[in-house]
Amino acid sequence: MTPLRRRSLGASAALAVCLNVSLQAGAAPRPVYAPGSGFADPSVVNHNNQFYGMSTGSLVPAAQGNIASGPWVAEGPALTSKPSWATGGGMWAPDLERISANEWVLYFSAPVDGLGANQRCIGAATASSPLGPFTPVAGGPLVCPGLANVPTAGDTVPGRPLTNAGVIDPSGFKDSDGTRLLLYKTQQLPSSLRIVRLNAAGTHVASGATSRQLLRSDRIVENPVLVKRAGDYFLFASRGPYNKCTYETIWMRANGVGTNAFNAVTQHPLLTDGNTGGVCGPGGADIAEAIDTGQRIFFHGWLCGSGPCPINFDAQTDDGGRRGMYLGVLGWDSQNNPVVNKFLSPE
Repeated sequence: MTPLRRRSLGASAALAVCLNVSLQAGAAPRPVYAPGSGFADPSVVNHNNQFYGMSTGSLVPAAQGNIASGPWVAEGPALTSKPSWATGGGMWAPDLERISANEWVLYFSAPVDGLGANQRCIGAATASSPLGPFTPVAGGPLVCPGLANVPTAGDTVPGRPLTNAGVIDPSGFKDSDGTRLLLYKTQQLPSSLRIVRLNAAGTHVASGATSRQLLRSDRIVENPVLVKRAGDYFLFASRGPYNKCTYETIWMRANGVGTNAFNAVTQHPLLTDGNTGGVCGPGGADIAEAIDTGQRIFFHGWLCGSGPCPINFDAQTDDGGRRGMYLGVLGWDSQNNPVVNKFLSPE
């Protein structure tokens, strides 16, 4: 393991970008990590001044960075194997959570039988260190609709919009009172984001807990991440089709996380292809603490070769695209609303 080195951020490491300003072509920041297979839907944690990242892919590809802007090094798959209830090892949008110094949980969504095509359920795995290896929790999924051909899950997603839809995009959250919660998305349209209370270890749904809907939308809204600040709850999410450059990161603010808490609030754009200097599809975002102070926002964008894909790119019909991991400095304005005014690139 390479020891951490603290560095000042000079002009070669930081690219100042003001939101709501159209940037010239070629002004996009460079991804901080972009292996040949891509690094989509990044989940990143800062632990002991080292950064650990997980990505969509076979048995959850992992990576480690000495500082947020890299260099990042591939660490192989985080999972030892797929869970017994899954039909394959291709895991989507994992989430890495620290429970204690020697307790880590990795959430992921895996394919299952019994639902519609490409529908998934959410599982959990545990390890004693952030890079694992992670072993799937025994038994059935953590979250899974009752129609799936799997052992009964802790949360069977009552009241979901579509009976044959699966669940993806798990995201852990620890509230200020210590309560652990899990957010996730139901697949297909309408989109819904839900939340359920977990046990203290983060491995099972809490006894007697039932999930509830936070948001239902006729548009695609996914990849939820929850942050509490100034007494309010900020829900970050991705909006739009993941395969296009119009995919974007948004935020919403509510004073609680009760049923439908985010249905009537404004969805504010945070990261778009326009205000990132041309990053194609800036979504799948996660938030991590910085080494010194503040927070960092990690997100992916489509790359064609060494630069962002063109604005009309469609990953479902066009060849050559992969998703690299980008990095921004997450700040808060005078109203305690989130802003991203700077992006960091590799030195």
